[in-house]
Amino acid sequence: MSLGTTIAVIVISVVILVIISLSSRSTPRGIDKEHYKNEWNDVMVLFKDSKTQPMSIIQADKLLDEALKCLGYYGNTMAERLIAAKAKLQHKDEVWKAHKLRNKIVHESMHDPSEKEMKVALQGYYKTFKDLGVL
Repeated sequence: MSLGTTIAVIVISVVILVIISLSSRSTPRGIDKEHYKNEWNDVMVLFKDSKTQPMSIIQADKLLDEALKCLGYYGNTMAERLIAAKAKLQHKDEVWKAHKLRNKIVHESMHDPSEKEMKVALQGYYKTFKDLGVL
């Protein structure tokens, strides 16, 4: 093989690697978008029934925590992982409010959130999933 052919093969290989690298950036590594889409659809099914609406918030929070872990954000708690991801999140305030609502639902037995409050929380989770590139 001549020197010119060897250089051409190397250049073509580098170009192919760059193209592959750029095309894979739309979906974070280790993320199965189909899984998150299906799980999010399950969250929406829970929200449709007024009896299971609070559970939809809990499930959305759990799904977000799973996504943060899969994306490599470290911390002992969901809150710590959200802090670690703050540079990536455009809707920080919305997801924090949603997470706080989840905590009230789980830890305060007398807390009965309104449908509107839960809908706003789910919108915050959804926007955060979009920010992270999992939906």
